Amino acid sequence: MVGHSGDRMSDETVRRSVVLGGGSVYGTAWMAGLAAELRCRGIDLGAADSIVGTSAGALVGAMLVTGRDLDSLAESPFPPGVTMPPPPQQPELIAGVFSVLLDRKVDRDVARRKVGQMAMAEEPARPEQIEPGEWFIGGNTWPDQRLQVVVVDAESGQRQIWNCDSGVALVTATAASHAFPGAFPPVVVDNRYYIDGGVWSATNADIAADADVVLVIEPLAHRWPREPLRSELAGTAADAVVHFSPDAATIDVFNAFATDPDVVACWPGAFQAGVRQAEALAEQLARSAWQSPRS
Repeated sequence: MVGHSGDRMSDETVRRSVVLGGGSVYGTAWMAGLAAELRCRGIDLGAADSIVGTSAGALVGAMLVTGRDLDSLAESPFPPGVTMPPPPQQPELIAGVFSVLLDRKVDRDVARRKVGQMAMAEEPARPEQIEPGEWFIGGNTWPDQRLQVVVVDAESGQRQIWNCDSGVALVTATAASHAFPGAFPPVVVDNRYYIDGGVWSATNADIAADADVVLVIEPLAHRWPREPLRSELAGTAADAVVHFSPDAATIDVFNAFATDPDVVACWPGAFQAGVRQAEALAEQLARSAWQSPRS
């Protein structure tokens, strides 16, 4: 889908933003495959003026700005010869979190604080659970100011946006952004607990406020209502929006692992689903102002 809200753009001033949403292990693999194939087609999402990453999107956004070799992740998210078990899953806790977040009768701030309390009751992430992310994302240093990583302060339930000026290591920021209660433990920074940015929003597209063209890649678009994203985009100055999500075949791949996201089992299929869908996204970008020349 390509949308337009105005006509302010010129070839010299187009600012591009990539918004990468949350999406569990399979969503991470799908976005990595999508970005890898787009690179092969001459479209480098990492060249955008800004990148907003939430949860899985924070991991992929970090890969884009570090210049990570995405093709090397086609078969596995682990170093060659290494298979690291993920933190034990707690299905009941995960279900409880979703029950709170999806209950629209509960005030959003109250719901987020309740989820934060659930997270803070758990043991926080240990260094050995965070450090492997450095290999995965391709480094631990923010290369520039373009990447915005979204997290939620567990106690207050408020959104925090971390970048290279926040004083938080890149791998710590990305770990916090995907610290979903029951799936990955909360991350402590300066004695405060932080959790998944998706607890605030699946996309957080409003952070791309200064972009002319916004590309929203949303792995779980089929699971969430559309109104929150529409509201977020209404608050931006974008003249054009490209929204991209999994097709029916990719959703089937996701559904096969939705209740038990086995990293080793689900990764290759989800990555290849992203590779396959890259052609469709390239066509949408070609119809937008995304590839307009810049001075």
